[in-house]
Amino acid sequence: MNNIVLLGHGVGVKFVIESLLRSNLPYKVVAVVTHPFEQHKSDMDMLEKRKDIYGEFGYNVFDVENDYNIPLLESENINETNCVDWIIAYKPAFIISIGCRNIIKKEFLDLFPKKVLNIHTTPLPCYRGAANDTWMILNGEWGEKKFGCIHYIDPGIDTGAIIAKEYYEIPYFSYPIDIFKLRTSTFKSLLIKGLNNLESSNFIPEIQNVDLATTFPRQYTPVDGKIDFKMWHGEEILKFIYAFSYPFSGAFCNLMGTKISILEADFIKTDGFHPHAYGLVFGKNEHNQYKVAVDGGYILIRKIEIDGNHITQNKILRLGKYLN
Repeated sequence: MNNIVLLGHGVGVKFVIESLLRSNLPYKVVAVVTHPFEQHKSDMDMLEKRKDIYGEFGYNVFDVENDYNIPLLESENINETNCVDWIIAYKPAFIISIGCRNIIKKEFLDLFPKKVLNIHTTPLPCYRGAANDTWMILNGEWGEKKFGCIHYIDPGIDTGAIIAKEYYEIPYFSYPIDIFKLRTSTFKSLLIKGLNNLESSNFIPEIQNVDLATTFPRQYTPVDGKIDFKMWHGEEILKFIYAFSYPFSGAFCNLMGTKISILEADFIKTDGFHPHAYGLVFGKNEHNQYKVAVDGGYILIRKIEIDGNHITQNKILRLGKYLN
């Protein structure tokens, strides 16, 4: 049996472990390294707040010891000597990164030549780095076919040759949580595909085309999620609302000093409003869902929150007032 050490966190750890347990391949996960417990707090808070929509995808890596009897090491930096020595003791055939938060340095890679791989669930060389779901919506990827992949780790960031791919299609009007679930489902098969390819004497990995590479920055919803009703077309506002919604706290605007997060909305095309009306709450429907004038029509607000709590719209929104 060949040993595998995982580096990272999240439900991908669970899916990879279980995929190997179900397979006939002579590999098993024998150890997991993750970042320190206190650095998981924001993720764990998100999983708890949105546990109803995460479901099985809300896995806590600290459960691997109880669930699978696999040792877990917390490490600030996997490149440090004590962590490297711990990994070496397991004599790994492969080391697999699953959302590892450290940049793996050349010195580490030289100790394990051609043994350090990464599972990256967006279509490299596009969407390198960790910022994915929000940007895929903003960039108009609804309806597009994409893939996750497993690739060699080299001294660059997500630049190594691709070993295997698994495809998925992004539905129209999907939220970040929907894309996250599609992407992370590829963990269930990617390692198996990759190991099978690596065992083939005829296999040639795919070199990434650097001309197609894209990298986008992480978005912090409470800061980056502000809606610009004055400058954006209604279709772009709708994408923006979706992009910062579930599992996140929602794109936001302000009304008379109160910060309002919009979690659900529609864009209704109509004869245009004068630009002076953009951002104006001008009407509502029979369900007391309010309408906001924008370029190309209006945004129909379906659900709002204040300070993370759902609130009925007529308790805060006012006809004839501007959202900004």
